[in-house]
Amino acid sequence: MTREIILRMIKMAELRDPLETGAHVNRVGAYSIEIYHRWAAKKGTVGTEIKKIKDILRIASMLHDVGKVAISDTILKKKARLNDKEYDEMKLHTVHGARLFQDSKSDWDDMAAEIALNHHEKWDGSGYPGHIGDINRQDISIGPGKEREEIPLVARIVALADVYDALISSRAYKNSWPEEDVLNYIDAERNKHFDPEIVDAFLDIHDVIKAISEKYSS
Repeated sequence: MTREIILRMIKMAELRDPLETGAHVNRVGAYSIEIYHRWAAKKGTVGTEIKKIKDILRIASMLHDVGKVAISDTILKKKARLNDKEYDEMKLHTVHGARLFQDSKSDWDDMAAEIALNHHEKWDGSGYPGHIGDINRQDISIGPGKEREEIPLVARIVALADVYDALISSRAYKNSWPEEDVLNYIDAERNKHFDPEIVDAFLDIHDVIKAISEKYSS
C-alpha cells in the first residue's frame, strides 16, 4: 500500500510537469540503484546492506523532483530559458520537496528528504540550495553550496543519474546529446559537479545504464 501511494505521488508530479517525469523518474531510479550497487561493492559493503539501501533508494530517488509541484506553471512550463529571478524560484523545488518528508517515520522518509534537498548540490560546492538550516523559513536564500562529503551519498548518486538522463533526453528547450558526448562530459565533471568515485562506478557499469535507458525509453 505504501509503495502504491508513493507511485501515485509520482503520477501527481507528472501531471504538473509531463515532459520531465514519467519515464525519466523510472530511469533515474533504476540508474541510481545500479550505481550505488557498484560503488558499494567496490567498498566491500556486505550484500544485506546493499539490498537494504537499494530497496529504499529506488523509490526515494524517483521523487527527487517532487517539489516542483510547488513551482508556478509560468516557470515550470516555460519553453524558453529561465531568467535569473525565475531560476532562483525554480531552485526552491529542492526545499519544497524536502518539506514533504518532514516528521520522519522511516529510513525512507529520511532518504527521500536528503535526495530532494541535495540532488542539485555539486562536489566542488557550486551547487544549490546550500546550507539552509530551517527549511520551513519563508525567507530562504540560496547558497553557498555544500561540497564533497557534506552532500549525502545518495544525493551525489542521484545528481549524476539525473544529469545523465537529462542530457541523453530531448526536452522542449534542447535536443538530446550523443551518448559519447554525454560520457565525455560526465568524465570531465569529476571533482567538479560529481563525486569522482560515483563517476567511476557509473562508467564501470555503462552497459547496464544504457540497457536501462533503452528499457524505459518512453
